[in-house]
Amino acid sequence: MSQWIQSASDFLWGLPMLGLVLGVGIYLMVRLRAVQIRQFGQALRDLFQPPITDASSGDISPFGALMTAVGGIVGNGNIAGVATAITSGGPGALFWMWVSGLVGMGTMFAESVLGIVYRRKGDDGLFLGGPMYYLESALGWPAIASFFAIGMALKTLLATTTVQSNSMSLVAASELGWSPMFTCSLAALVTGAAVVGGVRSIARVSKILSPLMGLLYLAGAAGVLWAFRSALAASLALVMEHAFTPMAAGGGFLGASVRQAFRFGLARGVYSNEAGTGSVPIAHASARTDDPVAQGRIAMLGVFLDTMVVSSATGLVLLVTGAWRSGLESTTLTAQAFSEGLGPMGGTVVLAASLLFGLSTLITWAFYGEQCAVYLFGPKARGPYRLLYCVAILGGSLAGAQAIWAWADLLNGIMAIPNLVALALLAGPVARRLAGASGDSQLDSATSA
Repeated sequence: MSQWIQSASDFLWGLPMLGLVLGVGIYLMVRLRAVQIRQFGQALRDLFQPPITDASSGDISPFGALMTAVGGIVGNGNIAGVATAITSGGPGALFWMWVSGLVGMGTMFAESVLGIVYRRKGDDGLFLGGPMYYLESALGWPAIASFFAIGMALKTLLATTTVQSNSMSLVAASELGWSPMFTCSLAALVTGAAVVGGVRSIARVSKILSPLMGLLYLAGAAGVLWAFRSALAASLALVMEHAFTPMAAGGGFLGASVRQAFRFGLARGVYSNEAGTGSVPIAHASARTDDPVAQGRIAMLGVFLDTMVVSSATGLVLLVTGAWRSGLESTTLTAQAFSEGLGPMGGTVVLAASLLFGLSTLITWAFYGEQCAVYLFGPKARGPYRLLYCVAILGGSLAGAQAIWAWADLLNGIMAIPNLVALALLAGPVARRLAGASGDSQLDSATSA
């Protein structure tokens, strides 16, 4: 099964899929006139605008929506995923992660705008949004919308749960000697306690947990980079060189081609920042706002924080310390790299970050999967889905890191295809809305409804 999943993942994330991700992202960048660059400053200003207090405009504040989304995208993909990308694709993979982040900011803007425009209020009074709603309402594709919802629900249950809990269990085993099952069971219990109150409870936890975990991890990374500052310039040169030339084997590194750097860098970047996969619009659709464009700008800040800041910090720490050649993998590799710069405290920093990142991602993705279950089966699905999700977290103790990441890549790709096609087809209406034009009556009527 592990070999089959790896083969299927490699096939799906071949050049056609990578071309689709980059192609749609570049197309949106052109149609939206590089909104991620032109309006980055405005995005920061939007974030600090006083939120609307009217509960009929959404369930949580715009900042709460961003922190919920950041809790979902800043996770062990930034620790274990970056490590896996570099050990599989070489230093050049980090360059392609940067590319995925820059392009993905525009993709995230577009899908979050559509998530707000086509959201609706459910029978239980909570807002519902995401690709399944604009696939159904904007494009008239209810069958594809259901396919997306099923794909995300499966990805959430079978991949997100195991990727996060497996990464947490690896570093807890190396630093604390905890058994994988104990770590996964603890993660399941904490997640269950956090998600029982729904999106408002998740947002309250995320507004505390997301900034805390980010600052902790970045402070540790800054300490390592300062200790190895003399190697920083050479490491950056290595990234740029091997983004376009093969990397020979050496130490514990088996070597990598340019195609591997491209494939693993882009795939891990997309997995980490979620741009184009359709998950984040579900969080932003709950925001209390009457301005889809402003919320879209806020949404793209999550990609910047995830890929350009946190993932970059991990990648550079791995390179400046030379730990990426050690033959280790996943969170154990990152823990080794931090220990090179911070001593015994380094492993503790990665341990704490991995546990916090993992918990925040598990909590947010429980909401994403739950919203897909509600789309398919109605509000009564919330309780059973939460229980099933927490049980699935235990699966992280049953498989190796490479197999679990291959499974995550496979489901991520299946989920992304219909969403990327929809974004390409709806680029024009999003561009008109960004420009402030009223040329698309469908979007205007959807908003007023």
